[in-house]
Amino acid sequence: MKKTKEKFTIKITDQRLVIIGVDHGEEKRLYFTAVEALMLLDILRNEEPKLKQMKSEQSSFIARIER
Repeated sequence: MKKTKEKFTIKITDQRLVIIGVDHGEEKRLYFTAVEALMLLDILRNEEPKLKQMKSEQSSFIARIER
């Protein structure tokens, strides 16, 4: 069985959403306010059919969501 590696982590705190990833050994973070995170969620929901099609054509990824 192939060992999987997390590509990014999503943390939800009381005040914001943080997406944490590593690029060439350096940790990168994206911060979103609640309003921004909800806008992103709305965009992703609207693009869900296209994203599912893309997923079927690509390999899977691993993410961890924390609260």
